[in-house]
Amino acid sequence: MNRAERRRLEKRGKIVPKEPTINIKASDITSIKEDAANKAADKAFFLMLGLPLMVLHDKWGFGKVRGERFIEQVLDLYDSFEKGYLSLDDIHNCLWEEGGIKLVDREEHK
Repeated sequence: MNRAERRRLEKRGKIVPKEPTINIKASDITSIKEDAANKAADKAFFLMLGLPLMVLHDKWGFGKVRGERFIEQVLDLYDSFEKGYLSLDDIHNCLWEEGGIKLVDREEHK
């Protein structure tokens, strides 16, 4: 089949055009994966931020001002975590030692 026949069939939708092939270095793939993981983690964090904010609004009457202050303080703490100033263990230990609050996994709680 010549080029003209292939084009005619492509226009009719009977032949799918070939995808172009590109070359990517392994380091580029690693970078793409890291970027995707970071974006996914950030998105998950912001999605999970809505749950405690909803509880504060519904159960404790937080409005716009206190809700925004809460979010800002959580984001400051998250920034410190991302920069490596504190770890999850630090947070859990502080909550336990200073507030008597123990965070446990759902599986551990059963």
